[in-house]
Amino acid sequence: MRKRRREALVPEAPSSKLQACVVLPARNEEDLLPAALYALAEQKTLAGKPLSHDAFEILLLINNSTDRTRCVADSFQRLYPSLHLHVVERNFDKSHAHIGHVRRLLMDEACRRLETLGRFEGLILSTDSDSRVAPNWICRNADEIARGAEAVGGRIVLLPCEQDAMDSMTQEIYRYDHLYRRLVGWIENRCDPEPHDPWPRHYQHFGASLAITPRAYRAAGRMPPRRYLEDVAFYNALVGRDIRLRHSNLVRVFTAGRLNGRARFGLSRQLKDWQASRKRLPCLRVESARFLEELFKTRRQLRRLWLDHRHIPRNCRVLADDLAAALGVSAQWLVDRTQTSRYFGLLLSEVRFYERFREMWPDAVRLEKLERVVQELRTSFEAARPMHTRSPQLCAV
Repeated sequence: MRKRRREALVPEAPSSKLQACVVLPARNEEDLLPAALYALAEQKTLAGKPLSHDAFEILLLINNSTDRTRCVADSFQRLYPSLHLHVVERNFDKSHAHIGHVRRLLMDEACRRLETLGRFEGLILSTDSDSRVAPNWICRNADEIARGAEAVGGRIVLLPCEQDAMDSMTQEIYRYDHLYRRLVGWIENRCDPEPHDPWPRHYQHFGASLAITPRAYRAAGRMPPRRYLEDVAFYNALVGRDIRLRHSNLVRVFTAGRLNGRARFGLSRQLKDWQASRKRLPCLRVESARFLEELFKTRRQLRRLWLDHRHIPRNCRVLADDLAAALGVSAQWLVDRTQTSRYFGLLLSEVRFYERFREMWPDAVRLEKLERVVQELRTSFEAARPMHTRSPQLCAV
């Protein structure tokens, strides 16, 4: 029997001029939704001119709301009649009333609508209803895709007023954590650079600012319908298929830092945990500079083995022996996995690269105090960059 085709989320046909679909999940967001919609309605080109409303549409899915979110959306439609805003409201049962299911429905629908127009290299854009995209967010994403990326993770910035509302301890941890993650990206780029995602870059690839082409979305297997951390699982799927994701500093979204976030994990929960914790900055431990450098250098060797195993087998055997020792596996097993893995990201997963490498480093050696590691990495960063350059991207939160 032929499988019944899923009913379209939005019955109206897309405009023939459609280039990008913005997906926006919402649940009890009557206060923050107007700002999110306004930022999208007032999008600009890279030259600063108004972006035509015919070039994009917004798919807003309101699920299980008990406030005036639907009324707010309807009012906004009347305020911007030229904006292609499709408002859908659903009440899901408990098993489906979560962000992973909702975001998957939205991204599937965006993909379908672009594909009906033959726009396989168009844009599926994801953001959140408690966030405000930058004025040129759509065009910045499109520009990164035009430059060769297949997906784009945008920089998610906590608004200054939200940072000021945090207590001093939470602010300090937040800023050190941000700096550490940026520096990890720098040492990763230095030890194992990827042409599609060069430095300077950031470290975020979350649902509040994510762009992908329909072709790459299908290749990644679509958004996983996870109850939480669905965007992290999706990123892992992109890595597993070697899909070129760019962590662009030019793509920006400004988000609320509320401590009553609904997700079990995420920025809101992290801020809440930091604020509630009795720990202070000197107690926090992270992976050391030495460990990170060895991790990424070893990954580069594994990448070389994967790329070259059919061309220089003698050199590959020597390299495989060294890698096998670093991962605690047999060289033959590693060579076999290398030869059968279609994608390098898939090889990393199949050999459990990160888990195995960490297992070879005891915590006493692998972990050091956050302040000390940041100081060490920053000293290396300052010594490596040209004297005439400055890097505001490194420090900005």
